[in-house]
Amino acid sequence: MKAWEFRRAAAALFLPNRCPFCGAVIGIQEFWCGSCYSSLPFTDDPGEAPPETDGFTAVCQYFGRARLAVLRMKKGWYRYPIDAFAVLIAENAHELIRTADFVTAIPSGAERSRELGYAQSELIAKMVCEMTGKNFLRVMAVRPGKLEQKRLNAEQRRENAMRSYKVTEPELVRGKTILVIDDVCTTGATLGAAAHILKEAGAHSVSAAAFARVPKR
Repeated sequence: MKAWEFRRAAAALFLPNRCPFCGAVIGIQEFWCGSCYSSLPFTDDPGEAPPETDGFTAVCQYFGRARLAVLRMKKGWYRYPIDAFAVLIAENAHELIRTADFVTAIPSGAERSRELGYAQSELIAKMVCEMTGKNFLRVMAVRPGKLEQKRLNAEQRRENAMRSYKVTEPELVRGKTILVIDDVCTTGATLGAAAHILKEAGAHSVSAAAFARVPKR
């Protein structure tokens, strides 16, 4: 049994494993129920790639049961979506994962992580790496004063994202091909800002993957 499989089995001894999309109890090694999977809004077109990224993919459009699962996760202390999102990203972004030197994630601030009980994008990225054998490296951090993106319009999101993150391990970034993972891509501002600062730090190429993409209005 692999480490992530053992972790999931151990967790199910204390809490029942649930489908992240509807909340129904499912088998220990299952990630979702069949009816929810068949109703997910999978997309063949993730839309315009975030600025400065060299590749981009998303699993679902951000509506229906996909959106509900994200909202449950972002209310905090509800980890079931994390593993499910990781499985779907690992399948959907397999080529970007294969060609990356390592995988990283959009970081969460300490306060937000305490509020939720986890840094969701980092946990998703780590699970992707456990499943695919790719290395996860934490090379970015949140700068003090970062605002929550959901309260901002598109232009404010871009400005806020560009000043919200910093590279903490430039020596690990230089010359590398990097895949950045996030849970949801709304306008692309956050992933675009991550690509920008990673390239400023010397990254050769930066691609991005997300579970869901908000359709452009």
